[in-house]
Amino acid sequence: MSFDTLAPHYRWLEAAIAGPILQRARLAHLAVLDQAQHILLVGEGPGRFLRALRARRPDAQLTVLDASAAMLRQARRADPSPRTTLVQADLRTWTPRADAPRWDAVVTHCVLDCFAPESLHRVVNTLAAAAAPRADWLVTDFTVPPQRGWRRLRARGAHALMYGTFRLVTGLEARQLTPPDSNLQRAGFSLAARRTFNHGLLQADHWRRTEEIH
Repeated sequence: MSFDTLAPHYRWLEAAIAGPILQRARLAHLAVLDQAQHILLVGEGPGRFLRALRARRPDAQLTVLDASAAMLRQARRADPSPRTTLVQADLRTWTPRADAPRWDAVVTHCVLDCFAPESLHRVVNTLAAAAAPRADWLVTDFTVPPQRGWRRLRARGAHALMYGTFRLVTGLEARQLTPPDSNLQRAGFSLAARRTFNHGLLQADHWRRTEEIH
């Protein structure tokens, strides 16, 4: 699974698929990060959220984790701050360095929906273990509205098209959406806020953990 080939085209593809709505969803809970000092951004892509976060939090220590070297180069152009550390690694096998901080916040925008159920479980557990006992987690993903009707049918059609295209171009692991909610709950996180966009096609969540699970 590699987004290197997609990296030069990601911005216009995002604009074609979701217009400005995806960035609005990413920024929906940005204020949650105002008190976090160590923030982990996973699968940041070309750095649109990173740039907005750095403008709001010039003093924060940010770590950007991505499997794609091409995406990380774009992220560096978006935020050249020495307070931002770039890490190239496959999230399915990544473990934090022994001297890494326990991150106060984790951000996964359009990342968790890339994984099949078994990998998703492992990824969420790894990120949860890397987070501080009291931590916030922002999740933005495409989703399927629970109610029957045209919105649900539209979302399913859009998902089929996106997953088919991304599997072909990037070798995407997932074949369909696996909601991460139950994995996050088992890792000790509770849903604090949820916003939906584009008639339920996009979902922006704020999850929070208030004590460590043993």
